[in-house]
Amino acid sequence: MLQPTYFLAATALIGSLLLFTRSMNNDDLVNFRQLSSSSITEYNDPKTVAPRQMTLRERQQEQPKPNFEFEFDITESLIENRPNCQVVYIMGVEGTAHHGLVPVLETLAKHQIDPATQFEYIVDVDPKPLKSGLFGWHRNLQRKWGFKGGDTPPMDHPDLVRSVVQSSCPLDGKKHVMIEWQSFPSGLEEDRRKYRVLRQREWLSMTPREIAADEEALRHPANMTAFVEAYSPYAEIRFVVLNRPFLETIASNPDWDESLIGHSNIIRGFLLILRNFLDVHHIDGVDGRRLWSTVCVERIMAKFYEREEDVIAARANIIAYLANFLGWPVGECPYCFDQWHDSTKDPMEMLGALDPKTVDTLFEHLGTLEGVWPPPGESGVEEQQCMV
Repeated sequence: MLQPTYFLAATALIGSLLLFTRSMNNDDLVNFRQLSSSSITEYNDPKTVAPRQMTLRERQQEQPKPNFEFEFDITESLIENRPNCQVVYIMGVEGTAHHGLVPVLETLAKHQIDPATQFEYIVDVDPKPLKSGLFGWHRNLQRKWGFKGGDTPPMDHPDLVRSVVQSSCPLDGKKHVMIEWQSFPSGLEEDRRKYRVLRQREWLSMTPREIAADEEALRHPANMTAFVEAYSPYAEIRFVVLNRPFLETIASNPDWDESLIGHSNIIRGFLLILRNFLDVHHIDGVDGRRLWSTVCVERIMAKFYEREEDVIAARANIIAYLANFLGWPVGECPYCFDQWHDSTKDPMEMLGALDPKTVDTLFEHLGTLEGVWPPPGESGVEEQQCMV
């Protein structure tokens, strides 16, 4: 029990404090409450009220984080969901008929039914979250994911990668397939789309080998090595590599890069970049399956064949091979080429309208591709043996 003297002293002290707080204005009262609730460790010297400076670690912990981290850490769930998350990247230089092959693959994908769940595949041919992650487009999505400010996060930023995957492949038990097809190179020097690295004018004055070694070119439209390394833990990535005869490829965009010779140099530089990537990345490091396969565009075109039944048979073989390569259960698709249209451009007609010196230079460029492009197809598969 308190002695009377101590009791009286305590009562007097409490009364003084009550009178003190009543005399405070609102700001003083807020500061007093903050001070009384603070820990002694928040001050440099317990005898003062001067706050100590936060350590670097404490400042970093105060930084805003992407929104999903406030919910829960879903990394393990995304990794487990990998079999239900697939990216099919149609890879090729400009002029190799990307636009024509997209509806072919889309139709084939929509024919698929997962044998384990009996769900149809969910197919996205305009995967905005993936485009935001790979190329830097759709900044509104990056802000939604918690990345503030004007700078686009690096393509392989772990939080960005997880946000892209979570948005693209929800944990709903269904197979999600994204089909991407941005060419190498892509777009214009001043493009309205927000690429991390735009087409560079400096490439016009470089040799193909200089372009292939250029840091900006290696990151345009996106660095494929960084893409594979960052996304493979969460998604099954497959590359469908397009080849089209070189002169047809150049003829498809004769007004680009200021001249046919300039365009040819840039295209050959990016063919070197792609070949270097393909030579290193044969196998998916997670599931051990082949990472890429070739489609010879000329083998799709009717003008390559004399009889219509040969065209039908070749296209059916290509579809069956692609389905097997992609791990899709259905390898027949009678309507896959309904939207396909053969190119009407004749490269020899284009060459005939050029001066002889330009023609000779283009054929010299063609000769430099021997052993570089096209990449080797699967031995024994006729439709995989591409023309230069």
